[in-house]
Amino acid sequence: MVKAPFWNSRRLRDYPRLMFIAIWIILLFNLVFRQGWMGALNQVIGSDFITLYAAGLAFRTGLHNLYNLTTQFEIQQSLIQPTLLSGVNPFISPPYVAQVYSIFTHLPLSLAFILWTLLSIVFTFGSLVLLHRWLPEAVKRHLPLGQVAIIVFSFFPFIEGIQVGQNHALTMLLVTGVLVFIISEKWLLAGVMAGLLIYKPQLVIGLLVIWLIWRKYQALGAFSVTALVWAGTFWLVNGFGPYQMYLDISRDLFLLPYIEGFPAYLLTTFYGLLTTLFPIGALPVIRILTIIFAGIALLILTWLAYMYRNRSMLEKTPIIVLAMLVPLLAFPYTLLHDMVIVIPAFFLWARYSLSPALLKTVIAVYLSGFFLTLLAALIKVALFPLLLIGITSMVIFHSVFKMKAIVMSEAS
Repeated sequence: MVKAPFWNSRRLRDYPRLMFIAIWIILLFNLVFRQGWMGALNQVIGSDFITLYAAGLAFRTGLHNLYNLTTQFEIQQSLIQPTLLSGVNPFISPPYVAQVYSIFTHLPLSLAFILWTLLSIVFTFGSLVLLHRWLPEAVKRHLPLGQVAIIVFSFFPFIEGIQVGQNHALTMLLVTGVLVFIISEKWLLAGVMAGLLIYKPQLVIGLLVIWLIWRKYQALGAFSVTALVWAGTFWLVNGFGPYQMYLDISRDLFLLPYIEGFPAYLLTTFYGLLTTLFPIGALPVIRILTIIFAGIALLILTWLAYMYRNRSMLEKTPIIVLAMLVPLLAFPYTLLHDMVIVIPAFFLWARYSLSPALLKTVIAVYLSGFFLTLLAALIKVALFPLLLIGITSMVIFHSVFKMKAIVMSEAS
């Protein structure tokens, strides 16, 4: 008698629904029984949005204080009185990000946060509608759009981002746009979408590498123009001073994992793993190891992009996925909520090849989003880099062996 697989269609349908119900009940409990801005689970609701909103206020009222930690703390504390902050949540984004968030400061903080949360849900649905079209019809019958939404809206990195008011949903929408336009070979539009991602510039580095190797100069040009218009317009109006302050504070970003209260265990990077394993005295060595690791990752991406340069767009799928994974792992500062970009990566791979390995990987990432976060919080070690190292290694090995098979087939 053949034993039925544990992950049958019924479990794949029902378990995400149970997770969705449980997580959103917890979120509702946290909201209903809050005290001011302090949730029932003893965490400040919308902490990252408060930081970005405060930066928007600083942009409007005193740009010279944008990166002043004391001023940031005072603004953040005044916004959520009488709720008390345990410390400052530093604004570490480029200054033009504060300019965008200043739009929300024309609304009271609570209304602005509600609006941002609703926009995040809309952005996510928009991404899923675009991505769901890539699934084969046979898969769509078993995985309708509603079920996909349940899976994504119960994926813990997404939930964590919603809880703190991050811009992860917008990031997923823009990454989805980049992928849609890459697949359709509309390079100008792909470049524009990537240019709009410069509020998290590390996330586009992999794309720029493969576009350079593949000589997609339209995408590179559109990216450059979009980025320059956004960042350059800010420079023309406000001068270079805010950029200089940003560069100054960027030198201290390596210290963030060692600041008391910073959730270093949520980092997805190789650097995050090392900083949660070793004390601050090891930081000079950790920085060197991180640079070496990032260099090797980019070299591998460059080499594989070159090897696949003449293949069809469908055959290039593993390289595109790798270009999305490398920034999550190789550069110092990406967090759990940034992992939502693996969602469009999985859809892209499903368009390329459906296999039991893909299903197992999706299940592993989905479950790890919750259970690995819990374990990482308990032991105070960043564990997600280990997961990403495993996935990235699988993509690299697949790409290498696939290319060998292609070469042997063409030679015969």
